[in-house]
Formats: sequence, structure tokens, C-alpha cells
Amino acid sequence: MSKQTNGTRTRAGRILRSRAVIGSAGLALGVVGAGGLAWASIPNTSTGVLTACYSKTASMKTLRVIDAQSGRKCLGSENTVTWQTKGQTAAQVAAAVAAGGGGNPNKCTVATLCWPVANVFASPSLGISQPESVVSDGSHIWIGTSSNTMVELEAADGAFVRTLSSGSYGFAGPHALAFDGSHVWVANSSNSVTEFNASDGSWVRTLSGGSYGFGDPNGIAFDGNHIWVTNELGNSVTELNASDGSWVQTVSALSPSPSDDVTGIAFDGSHMWIPTFNGYLIELNASDGSVVQTFQSGLSSPIGIAFDGSHIWIANRFGNYLTELNASDGSLVRNVSGASYGFDSPDAVAFDGSHIWAENHDGNSLTEVNASDGSLVQTLSGSNYGFDSPDGIAFDGSHIWAVNFDGNSATEVAAR
Repeated sequence: MSKQTNGTRTRAGRILRSRAVIGSAGLALGVVGAGGLAWASIPNTSTGVLTACYSKTASMKTLRVIDAQSGRKCLGSENTVTWQTKGQTAAQVAAAVAAGGGGNPNKCTVATLCWPVANVFASPSLGISQPESVVSDGSHIWIGTSSNTMVELEAADGAFVRTLSSGSYGFAGPHALAFDGSHVWVANSSNSVTEFNASDGSWVRTLSGGSYGFGDPNGIAFDGNHIWVTNELGNSVTELNASDGSWVQTVSALSPSPSDDVTGIAFDGSHMWIPTFNGYLIELNASDGSVVQTFQSGLSSPIGIAFDGSHIWIANRFGNYLTELNASDGSLVRNVSGASYGFDSPDAVAFDGSHIWAENHDGNSLTEVNASDGSLVQTLSGSNYGFDSPDGIAFDGSHIWAVNFDGNSATEVAAR
């Protein structure tokens, strides 16, 4: 997607784990307040057990709820505590923590532990400087920064893994990222594409020049065999073999408007969908790159695009609404708009399996929408979330990650 920036102010950040902390050696306990994230999907569906982690050494025992059913585990520096969602008070949970070596937490009697509303990762040591792209490889989060680096975090807890930079990587304005099952591909605004191993971060290749025809690449997608790169300044898309990086073809003159900026790209299982800043949407056959059809159905500076399994969702940045189309024929399903959604320059969207998430670049917020009917689920905003010119969004299987360009940070929130 295209990257629009408005300044480079820096804001100190911190990891926000929970809403309430009780006592200097207490346990973070409380009830979910209005606007808090639902926890109904976190208990093990067969046993009704909740799982949380807490530090083995810290004096303040703040619990961090995790999704154990999806394979999440506590860190080696943490203890694990479990409890039933019904029939067990917070006092009993606190007693379990104490028995496990967690000290003597306050025995507050409440309904349940408070939900970790958001984790904001912004420590200077992480090196997340003006981030503009993000992708999940299933276990790790990769963040492209304007400092021409790639920062890797553990998806489970946001722990720093490594930073890739300089040398052969050739990162230069990493606008967009894609994962092909084993490798991460980076679209660099410097007219190149970098490929590296997700397993260890080792460089594979950097592609540029020649027949590739890159022109400020700012969108990238994987179709199962090939990598597709949109060229913002070239009004074109370049297709590459994922196996060896070789050039397949460049499809030119995508937009009827020759000077149009090609923005994002999404794959629906058989076709590629490419919006342009002048309000066009081009559908291509992934099999041969032929144009299926070109739409201009009321789009307004479309940038972000995602596929939900049957429909295409497009973020209209200047129109402040989402457009939903049938992937089968391109027909309009609905335009999702209205003040209640809180759309404010939405420029990226992601699908979590049931909901569409749109990041609002100028509104410093995320909007969650039901994919089934376009109804509003919630709009997340406020200092707890740390949103500051969010500029990229990804889903890791259980959490949504948004990177904050002006905040030099990444925000993780639980998907429902």
C-alpha cells in the first residue's frame, strides 16, 4: 500500500499488560470494563480453562492471559497458572499464584482477571523506527522500518528476536511484506525486492534492474507459486517465481489513467485484485496475468485491500469508508460508512477469520467490522493502544498487529 507520512514525532512507549494492578506486591485483578476486549474465545472450548503467565521474579505479579488452546505458552521467565472460567474466584486464583512461588498477592474477590487490552512494543532497544509494514510468518512478526531494517519479534509475547539490516539485504523503504510459507519478501521503494529466510533471517537474494521493471514497488502478495509486486510509479505489476526469484512477466498499463498510482494487492485463490489511487480496481488472472475486468465503482483513493474467503474489502483512504465486493463477479455488496465506525483515512485492512480490521492512519485507531454483514464491532482508540499514525496491519492467527509510524512502535490486540 502507499505510505503517507505526516511528520516524525517520537513518543516514548511501554508494554501495557493490564488495566488494574493491586498492591505493591499484588496481582493484577479486575473485571473487563466497557470497551475492553472480549475474552470468550480464549478459554479452552472443551474444558473452560483460562491460562495466564506471570513473572517468576518481578515483585508486581501482573497476569498475562494467553490463548493456550492455539499453542501459546508462557516464557521461561514466567510461571503458568490456570483456572476455570466459572466457579473459581479471583482469591482462589491468587492463592494458586502464591502456591506457585508468586509471593502473597492481594486476595481481591472479583469475577475474573482483567483483560490485557493491548500490548504496545516501543522500547528503543527494539529498533522499531518509523515502521511502515508488517507481516506474520505464523510464529514471528516482521516489521519493516524507515531506517531500512527488518525487526523480528516473537508473536507469542513480542520478545525481540533480531534486526536485519545493511549488507546484501538492500532494504530501502520497505513498503510492503509478504510470506510464502518459508521466506519473507520485501517490496523496497528503491526499485528492488528482497527475499530472506523466515527461519533464521538469512539473506536469499535481492532483485532489481533488468526485466523486473520495478517502479517504487509498494504492494506485494503470494499466490501459492508466484510473488506479485505492484509498481506505484509504473502503473504495472511484476510477477516473479517464488522458487528462484526469476522474472515471469510485467503486466503494464493496469489503470486506464496512465499516470495513476497502483497501490495495494490481494489474492483471492485464483485472481489478483489491484486498486489504484485514482479509484480503479483491476482484476487479473493469476494463472496468466490477463485482465479479467476493470472496475470504477465509487472507490475513493483506495489503498488497503484484503480477501475474506468470498469477498474483497477495500479501504478508501480519502472517502473514509470500506467497500465490499463479491470476488466471484466484482459486484458491489455494500459500502460501509458512517460516523459510528470512526473511519479516518483508513489505508490498510486485514481479515482475522471472521472480522475485518481497518487501521485509521489519521484517526490513530482501529475499526473492527463483521465480515458477514458489515456491522460495527468496535473502534479501538485511546492512549492505552499507543496508536500513532498506524501504517501497516497483520493477523498472526490470534492477534492483530498494527505498526505506528510516528509512534515508533507496534501494537498487538486480541482478535475475537
